[in-house]
Amino acid sequence: MAHMSQECQDMINNAYAAAFSTCADGVPNVVPVSMKQAMDAETVMVSDQYLNKSLANLQANPYVALSVWDDEGGFQVKGTVTYENEGPRYEQVAAQVQAILSSMGYDYTSKGVCFIHVEEVYSVTPGAHAGERLA
Repeated sequence: MAHMSQECQDMINNAYAAAFSTCADGVPNVVPVSMKQAMDAETVMVSDQYLNKSLANLQANPYVALSVWDDEGGFQVKGTVTYENEGPRYEQVAAQVQAILSSMGYDYTSKGVCFIHVEEVYSVTPGAHAGERLA
């Protein structure tokens, strides 16, 4: 396991959206996700409201990447997903997602949660250290 810096965790938690990448049979799929959160220094959750292709890819290959950025730079985390659609951890996240989406006037629910076990962290900040492994 790699540890995300507090700056990386804060960016994941505060950015409006992130790019969530999966791949199966050599065909990549990247989708925007907004219901995401760094749970701790080693875990990121991505809620599944409608991850159809991504979920199919995860069943074949659980390795993913999540990229997040702002005007000054960003991070990419890579790791292995555990997908949960029942149990206390899922129910807690699903309730939180439902409350947030309802408050915004959306009627979406979380079908499941991707828990990314962070194995690598990279810089996506432009400059001499772009692409550098941070953890």
